[in-house]
Amino acid sequence: MMKTLAVLAVLAATCAAFGDGGPTPEMLEASGLSGEAPRCDAPQPEMVSDRGLTLLIPDSEADVIAMFNPEDGTYEGIFVENDTTGTQYDFATPVNAVQGPDGNVYVSDQLSDIVYVFDGYGEFLWVGAETGLNNVRGIDFRNDTLFVTSGDDYVAMFSGPDEFAGYFIQDGSDPFDIHFLDDGTCLLANIQGSSDDIRHYEADGQSYTSLFSVSFPEQIQADAENPDHYLNAAFSADQITEFMLDGTIVDTWNLDGGRGIYRLGNGNLLATNGEGVHEIDPATGSIIETEYEGQGRFIELADLPVVATEGPGGAPLPSAGLSLRPNPFRSTLSVEVSVPSACRTEVMVYSLGGRLVRNLFTGTMDAGSHVTVWDGRGDSGQMMESGTYLVRVVAGSADSVAKVNLLR
Repeated sequence: MMKTLAVLAVLAATCAAFGDGGPTPEMLEASGLSGEAPRCDAPQPEMVSDRGLTLLIPDSEADVIAMFNPEDGTYEGIFVENDTTGTQYDFATPVNAVQGPDGNVYVSDQLSDIVYVFDGYGEFLWVGAETGLNNVRGIDFRNDTLFVTSGDDYVAMFSGPDEFAGYFIQDGSDPFDIHFLDDGTCLLANIQGSSDDIRHYEADGQSYTSLFSVSFPEQIQADAENPDHYLNAAFSADQITEFMLDGTIVDTWNLDGGRGIYRLGNGNLLATNGEGVHEIDPATGSIIETEYEGQGRFIELADLPVVATEGPGGAPLPSAGLSLRPNPFRSTLSVEVSVPSACRTEVMVYSLGGRLVRNLFTGTMDAGSHVTVWDGRGDSGQMMESGTYLVRVVAGSADSVAKVNLLR
């Protein structure tokens, strides 16, 4: 009740500030207020995710972080519920959930003005950033430094838990998202008003190139299917844009009030807006299916710990040690299997639909660690398509499964 009153108070103040005409949708979006009545019926999961590679999407209406399948966008359940007591954390408008280099998940909240930190199982750890922040939006990491965009026209840096390390960008732009590239430069979504655009900043955060203009750009994401291509969802332009670093616009699609964007393993687009999370056919631009109804925000890939399944009577199934590197991968995947004693072992790759793709090993493994390699080909020798696959190890009575993402 107190949170609802607080939000209504902010909304009233916002309306007063914007005059008798009331706030525009853009004003509400920039401030983190959707202008829609809160809803308490968060969707319930139809299945429990076995985790591994998962897409994390905040729902700022139900105040939860939801999980989705990176291959086809299927809703897989809730990663973090809100702390309704407010004793540890208090979601008001969660926007971006990013897995940091430490494996923890950092969640920016636009109205709480905080970045919260959770472990891979969704348990709250600590406040990652709060000092000096207001109206926070998209976040990203470069090495171990956390970068936070703010409606107060800056990108702040944090070198540790709430350890403010200065400003990376403070040049009059109004940043809504930041996305770092491998070379240390970054892409920025600027919603300044008179100069809304996508910018490419140098590694020092000082100089930039405006790539193209688009009204109220929100999330910027790498296109997992097309190297050196990037995606942006724009709220006011009602548009998704695929572009390159030289400013070339490769393709555009219509989406009302776009916020988050991601290229799924099946080649389709997963996009969010105030109505939910939608799978879009890039050939036609039409919505194939709405995977989830709610206030969808930014979309990020995370590699979460696999939750142990239960055997008969609720006893946890024994598992064999299984490590996949790198994940995602493009050319070769190293599958490291650890067994405590000599036993018959099988290492297999399956599609998400359960079809056997490749038998990597069948035979006896001695006690210890063993590495086998998957080159991304199926048993027939054909190169498999980009997407998410399951690597399964059966060692004696132990059974382990992990997800891996193949990029082409």
